[in-house]
Amino acid sequence: MKVYKYISLLGLSFSAMTVSANKWNGCYAGIHAGTAEVDNRFVTTYFAEEEYNDDLGSVEGDGEFFGVQAGCRMQFNNNWLIGARISASHGDTHAKHLYINGTGPTNFVSYQSDDLITLTGQLGFLISDKSLLYMNLGFGQIEMLIEDTDPNYQRPIYFQHKKTQRDLLLGVGYEYRFNRHWSLFAEYNQIDFGTDRGVVLNDLSDWEIHDYTADISHDMDYFKLAVNFSF
Repeated sequence: MKVYKYISLLGLSFSAMTVSANKWNGCYAGIHAGTAEVDNRFVTTYFAEEEYNDDLGSVEGDGEFFGVQAGCRMQFNNNWLIGARISASHGDTHAKHLYINGTGPTNFVSYQSDDLITLTGQLGFLISDKSLLYMNLGFGQIEMLIEDTDPNYQRPIYFQHKKTQRDLLLGVGYEYRFNRHWSLFAEYNQIDFGTDRGVVLNDLSDWEIHDYTADISHDMDYFKLAVNFSF
């Protein structure tokens, strides 16, 4: 599916191949909406004074988001552009899996990511007066919530970890300009947040266990459509 999105964007961009004489210099603002896919992995490393290496495997999830963006760009050398953009998206993704060899059939590990913020630099090439193909390079940030719960055990189990995660963003996009002010773009980005080792999960139940740690991996791929208004 990820390869298909890349091919779709490249196919759109090569629909016109004339050299551009127009200037795309200036700033813009707009709105966007899209979908995100996440992949998560959880490995228990320590619990109740005992070391573990319990790999619970990985699980995928998805969600929708919408938001706003603003940026500026400058055209140089006829067809090349550079730019910068900030984007803020509201929405969330959800994923969960059974805790293998856990406390029972209702013991789940869940993952939730919220409120994506990105800051990117762009390098683009004008393939026509109205068509721009570009690459994104920057940083992405999300609010991450991981929980290990079992409401039906002897006493309810509720462990939680919250963290703001940031890492490198890579992506490609295509933008089509209808007139001097309005344009539409589509882009695909990936953020690999890597593996956090020795993450402490806080005991929010009454088990008084304060040494629960795990290695947790998370990455995100997202596709969005957006409208820009150029000033």
